[in-house]
Amino acid sequence: MKKRGYCLFICMVLLVTILIPMENVQAKAKPKLSIKNKTMYVGKTATLILKNAGKVKWKTSKKSVVTITKKKKNKVTIKAKKAGKATITATYKKKTYKCRITVKKKTEKTEQDNPVLNATDVSLYYLGDTYKNYIQYEPSHLREFRFRVSGTKKEVRTWKLEGEGKDFFKITDYGLVTMLWGPSYSDWSQTATVKATLEDGRVLTAKVTCYAESNFYMNTLLEKFESQYITTGMTDKEKAEKAAWYIGYTTDYQSGQNDWMLLFFQGKGDCLASRTALEYMCRHMGIKARACGEFDYHGQTLIKAEGKFYIITTGYNEPKPRSYSITEVSGAVLEKIMEENHLKMWMFE
Repeated sequence: MKKRGYCLFICMVLLVTILIPMENVQAKAKPKLSIKNKTMYVGKTATLILKNAGKVKWKTSKKSVVTITKKKKNKVTIKAKKAGKATITATYKKKTYKCRITVKKKTEKTEQDNPVLNATDVSLYYLGDTYKNYIQYEPSHLREFRFRVSGTKKEVRTWKLEGEGKDFFKITDYGLVTMLWGPSYSDWSQTATVKATLEDGRVLTAKVTCYAESNFYMNTLLEKFESQYITTGMTDKEKAEKAAWYIGYTTDYQSGQNDWMLLFFQGKGDCLASRTALEYMCRHMGIKARACGEFDYHGQTLIKAEGKFYIITTGYNEPKPRSYSITEVSGAVLEKIMEENHLKMWMFE
């Protein structure tokens, strides 16, 4: 009986031993820093934690590089002050834990430096005071344009015009291009290059072209004449005669008014205006023609039609409808006309 009781006692002791948790069976986790190495940029903050620890003592090796801004038990907030290296030390139960911090300068996003002009090909239209009483600007036509540079912080050091047509324009020191005058009907357009030189020496270029508003208006009048009076079955001679007739039929003589376009716009002009008008009316129809430049060749225009040369005289001093004349010329007479008016055979090829 005594033996049975002793065995029961032993079993109960063993059961109690198994049920009671032992520290050496389930040991507590060791303290550990959340970060051991970190790269920061000036002005940025970060949080360090000493895991599995209670109240911790924090310290920085270089306050000028990394400073401690906030502490709370096992957590700390740090801030990067300037480029360099520092060590953050956590002390807990006389044991130290270290985190090495590298601080770099702020990285500024570099603004994309890609300078461009707001236009690379601009057309401007000029209307002189002489014609303003007779025609108007087409609303869609620009009279001036201001060039600007974007895509860079660099300033424009100089604005400049270059090229054969530069004298037709002017440009301000802030990129505004205007026209001084327009091209003639025979030139039709003039082109220049706008150069913007930046303060760092880079150069941006654009093309600017000027036209005369009066030339477009004149073309409309010539096309209207052709649609009313010229047919496909007519010879070049007949077309030129019809143009000479039209000048006399629609315009009066006015001494001293030698502008051929104004002859049509206001309906008056002298013999120089008439002979020049005939030249351009013929050339618009594809007929080779040149107004005689010599002063004594009043109202005379030399044309070539169907392989022959003719002198057509317009601009007689008489009320409209004014007359005209046409005469075939060749040989020595033709040579004399060309020589005295500085005309060349290639002009009629």
